Amino acid sequence: MTSFSRNRILFIVSIISMFLLAACTNAEGSNNSTKEAENSDDKTTESEQETEEESGKVEKNEETNADLGDHHVVLGGEITRQDGKFIIEGKSNLLPGSRLVGELLLENEEEDEAFSNTTELVQDDGSFYMELEDHQFGTAQFVISFSFHEVQDDNIFEHYGENGENLEGPYIYQYQDGGEMYQQAKVIAEYDDEFSTLTLSEPDWNEIPADMGDQRVWIEVDDIREDGEYYYLSGRSNLLEGSYITGEYIYNDDSTRVLPDGSFHLKIPYKYAEGESFIIEFRPGSMSQWKPIEEHYGSNGEKLIGNLVEIPSMSSSQIIRKEIPWEKE
Repeated sequence: MTSFSRNRILFIVSIISMFLLAACTNAEGSNNSTKEAENSDDKTTESEQETEEESGKVEKNEETNADLGDHHVVLGGEITRQDGKFIIEGKSNLLPGSRLVGELLLENEEEDEAFSNTTELVQDDGSFYMELEDHQFGTAQFVISFSFHEVQDDNIFEHYGENGENLEGPYIYQYQDGGEMYQQAKVIAEYDDEFSTLTLSEPDWNEIPADMGDQRVWIEVDDIREDGEYYYLSGRSNLLEGSYITGEYIYNDDSTRVLPDGSFHLKIPYKYAEGESFIIEFRPGSMSQWKPIEEHYGSNGEKLIGNLVEIPSMSSSQIIRKEIPWEKE
């Protein structure tokens, strides 16, 4: 083979190699572009999913630092007095459209009665606004409640439960209506004649007793005060929330229900005497007991045990009776 022929063959081989190299480079670039496009699509999809997830989250209420619609309910706000009315500017983490009842309760010999009341809806940001008539003088109690025996929209029942059974937190109380048990969220504020501005705040509960609900019942009174008109007793127990108890001092008496932490407060009309004792009683078979309380302790108190159990004369039922000796200082 001549030198010319060899050079010609080498030239042709070189040209073919260059074409093959270019083709491979183009194919790799195409693959990279496809991968980049796929990665971009994946990132876009992930971003869209994150956006959708974020939009699906419960809205945050900055005022209460809690999520709107959270089952752990938060209630708060302030009460002021303006032009013969009490103005309640409240905040919550309740779902918008939740129906709240506001009441101004005045003390009555039989039971507290509503001097003024109103019903309002929670707004989109969890806030609520109420106006109550001013009773002008004397002590009173403000109560704002979120209950389920009353009118609520279907979505509210679906979210919190038909009887409020999904509600959680320190604002939650049990109650009975028409023989059926419910839960409600409630915030309470006490009014006196030195009123300026009241804050609606979280209840300051004691630690729940480890033996709460035990049929071996105990009752302790931590404080007794008097102002010449009433005796004020504050105490603790392991009785179930809602247990109906009575307090008596020389035939003057008061009754109340045990609170969620087992505590109770009695306000007994004042009567001076020496060497007398306060008597606190719990009767499971009382007509005022809730059905679950009666069932837990027995309709005749037959499930009660311990050193506070007594059987009154002319009766076959067991009761709890606690005697608290007291001398005026």
